[in-house]
Amino acid sequence: MLTNLLWIFLLTLWIYVLWNRRKYYKLILKLPGSIGYPIIGILHRFFTNEGRSFVNVFGKEIQKWGPVWLCWFGPMPLLVVSDPQISQEILNSPHAMDKARWGYNGLRRIIENGLAVKKDPLWSKHRKALNPAFGHNILISFLPIFNKEAGALVVELDKLVGMGENNLLPHLKNQNLRIATQTTMGNDIKNEQIYRNNTLMNSYNRILEIGSQITHSPWLDNKLMRYLFGIENIFNECHSTIRQLIKKFIDRTLETDLQPKNRSNTFIDVAIDHLKTGVLSHKDVESECHTIVVGAFETTAFTLINILMLMAMYPEYQEKAYEEIKSVFPNREDVEVNYEDIQKMEYLNMVINESLRLFPIFSLIGRQLNQNIRISNGVELPSGLQVFICIYHMHRRKDVWGPEAEVFNPVNCTPQNLEGKHPYAFIPFSKGKRNCIGWKYALISMKVTLAKVLRNYKLSTSTRFEDLIIVDYMALKFQDVPMKLERRPC
Repeated sequence: MLTNLLWIFLLTLWIYVLWNRRKYYKLILKLPGSIGYPIIGILHRFFTNEGRSFVNVFGKEIQKWGPVWLCWFGPMPLLVVSDPQISQEILNSPHAMDKARWGYNGLRRIIENGLAVKKDPLWSKHRKALNPAFGHNILISFLPIFNKEAGALVVELDKLVGMGENNLLPHLKNQNLRIATQTTMGNDIKNEQIYRNNTLMNSYNRILEIGSQITHSPWLDNKLMRYLFGIENIFNECHSTIRQLIKKFIDRTLETDLQPKNRSNTFIDVAIDHLKTGVLSHKDVESECHTIVVGAFETTAFTLINILMLMAMYPEYQEKAYEEIKSVFPNREDVEVNYEDIQKMEYLNMVINESLRLFPIFSLIGRQLNQNIRISNGVELPSGLQVFICIYHMHRRKDVWGPEAEVFNPVNCTPQNLEGKHPYAFIPFSKGKRNCIGWKYALISMKVTLAKVLRNYKLSTSTRFEDLIIVDYMALKFQDVPMKLERRPC
């Protein structure tokens, strides 16, 4: 009897889901893809050996269905795109400005209504207000911080010389949290007790870990389930620690009320200008400061570890980068990077771009349509559809990048080679109307760090490129790749 009632319930639920999703049926007829099983769609694919990451599962589906295909993720239809032209149409559409419902649950929990997940038109208003915080002159004013913290990283790494292979990621995360908090809230943050005793770092690590769990375990989007799994109280405590610190700096800056000539031009200064004019509320400033730190420190650290990992795996390219850096800084002790130096390091720029091509820090970006859109293949996409741009696989298309598209080679990213590609074939920081606000900040910061590290150390690893294992996280992440450090000659 209970079994029959269960089947009746499931059948009723499935009929209800199908009826509510009836506007998507035309897409099933017009686009390739997999409907999967009732209720779960293709969710079962993520519980197999190949389902260790979305990248792996979507890669198999792309091989089967091509660069534009439809699937059902549970009861939700998703359009997955790895075609540059259609990606451009989606990312530039005024009707695809909002982030998708699925895939951003964890990030929404962390930053609440911060810029990265805010809905339009409020997003457009806040983005316009905050753009000046990433203007050229302000970014150049951060170079002393970038240089100082990269120098501190070198001092930390010195302790690992001669110690065999070690995981460098914790050191890079510490460095980039120091950079992110100082450029967001000012140098005074270094005097805070929770900054000096690593409470702040531990709090950010915990909320990001829990946010990742929520992203990849949809049932944890429910507060009761988070309590049952024992993570809600931990999250709230860590989140409160961070927000109290940010609020303290906002209030302190408001009380000081510095004149423009005495300001540090940190993100908090720009945001508070808009608080005073009523464009942003106090809570908006808190959320946006928190968003900038979350968006800056861990993603930059992951990108840096990927680049250093590739340098260790490919010594021939590491040597080319080293020789270029050495030509700019003949003496190891004199590596103080200015903006002119950054322009000279063209090969290093190619190395960074090639790393971002193979391992974009966000392998998927999602948009939700608020009106129907007709794309260039003639298909009309209905309002409400969630569209995911699979950057990882678009960056590895052999018809775009050649037969060795999945092999690391900085030559792929010479200016001439990039110019010959579709403008949306390479979008490591997204592109279009809602691209990453901090992409220039990230690149300048990374170049300073890489110049100092590669000038000081030769890196090697026993891990092979073909043995890399992607781990599901909010950003693209690998299982630990330990590296060995040797001191470069003066």
